[in-house]
Amino acid sequence: MSKVRMSWGLLLCLTLASGCVQTKYGWYDYDQKLYRHYRDPGQQEVFLEQLKEIVERGTSSNRIPPGLFAEYGYVLYETGKFNEATRYFDLEGKKWPESRVLMAKMVKNAQLRAGKAEGRVQ
Repeated sequence: MSKVRMSWGLLLCLTLASGCVQTKYGWYDYDQKLYRHYRDPGQQEVFLEQLKEIVERGTSSNRIPPGLFAEYGYVLYETGKFNEATRYFDLEGKKWPESRVLMAKMVKNAQLRAGKAEGRVQ
């Protein structure tokens, strides 16, 4: 094999490998933070703050991953922050159209829970 062919082959491999390094979305160690949350669910407020940071960073860089608005909204929902949760469920549905049906149901549930939390019966 000639040196020119080997050089081109090596260059092609390096180019392909460097393409794998870049990601389309900003996950910002989401997987590690989720793992820690599952290991210690009592630290829900810490996880909520970490998700908030990830959402803010992803939004500012326009690299928000699919499902992250919904995940953040769900943690807000679990902590009783129903109105905030509704906002993030809406954002998820707008950003990712394939999730609109589920997010519409989540919005409805959050609104029902918000009404009950305020003492209203719907």
